[in-house]
Amino acid sequence: MEEAWNGLVEKLMPNRTRGFGPERISAKEHPASHVTTRLSTLPLFGTRRLIMVQNVEDWLKDDRSLLEAYLRRPVPSACLVLTAAKKKGLEKIEPLVASAGMIVHFSPPGQRDAPLWAQERAGRIHGKTISSHAAELLVELVGVDLHRLDSELEKLAAYTGERPVIDEEDIRQVVSAQRSFSVFELLRLVSQNRTQRAIFILRQLITAGELPLGILVLLARQVRLLWQVKDGLSQGLSPPQIAQRLSVAFWTIKNIVEQAPAFSEEELHRALDALRQTDLALKSTAVHPEMAMEALILSLSRNLSRDQKKNP
Repeated sequence: MEEAWNGLVEKLMPNRTRGFGPERISAKEHPASHVTTRLSTLPLFGTRRLIMVQNVEDWLKDDRSLLEAYLRRPVPSACLVLTAAKKKGLEKIEPLVASAGMIVHFSPPGQRDAPLWAQERAGRIHGKTISSHAAELLVELVGVDLHRLDSELEKLAAYTGERPVIDEEDIRQVVSAQRSFSVFELLRLVSQNRTQRAIFILRQLITAGELPLGILVLLARQVRLLWQVKDGLSQGLSPPQIAQRLSVAFWTIKNIVEQAPAFSEEELHRALDALRQTDLALKSTAVHPEMAMEALILSLSRNLSRDQKKNP
C-alpha cells in the first residue's frame, strides 16, 4: 500500500510541487466535510489535489453520506484515495468508488505464500536470488510481516555484497531469530530440562514486543505440529511427504522431526491441556501475563521431567 501511494504521488505530482501537494488524513481525526472542502479547493501549486483518507470505515453515517455525495460528482482536478481495513459499513461507498475510479485489494500473503513473495521481492527490489528453502527459512524466522521481511532482505542484500545469491547460512547469520524460531527453541530447551534458559528466551520475546497470547498461539501451533509429525512418521511418511501433507515449509518439518523423539504422545497431550489452561488464564483472570507464561514453561518442564524418570 505504501509503495502504491508513492507511485501515485510520483505520477500525479511534479517534483517541484510535491512538497505542497499530497496529504494524508485520518478519518478518525477529520470529518468528511474537511476532506471534501480540501478537494474542492484549487492547490496553490500545480494542477491537482491529492489526498489520502486512512481508515475511512471510522466515519459515521453523516460523514459517509457526505462522502457518497462527493463520489457521485467528484472534482475532476482532484484525486482522492480511501483506505479501509474492513468492508463492513462500506456497502454503499464501494460501488460508487468503483464507478468513479478503481478499487485495489491489498491482501497480505499467508505463511504458505510469503516465501514466494520474499523470492520475488529479493529479485525485483534488491537484485538478489534466494532459493525456495532459504525463503522458507526466512519466513519461519521473521513471520509474514512484510515490513520486517523487506527489512531483513535489505540487510541480507548488504551482507552478501556483490554475491548474487542469498543462502540459508546467510539468513542464519544475519536475521534476528525471534517468533517461531524462538518458540521452537523454547520447546527444545524444555525437552532438555533447561528450564532457566527457556524462561530467559520467553522474557526476551516479551521484551522484544511479542504479546504473551501471541507466543501462546505459536507454542500451541508447534505442539500440534509435533503431534502431527510424530503421527506421520509412525505411518512411514518421509519428512518431505509430511511437509506436503501439512502444507508447511520443509525446513520447519525437518527441525520438528529432530525434536519429535523428545516428546511422547502423553506428554504432548498434557502440553495441549496446559496450553488450554494458560489460554483461559490469560483471557479470563487477573493473573499477570508474564507470570502465566512462566508458569506454563515450568509446568511443561515438570511434566517432561516426570516422564523421563518413568522411562529412563
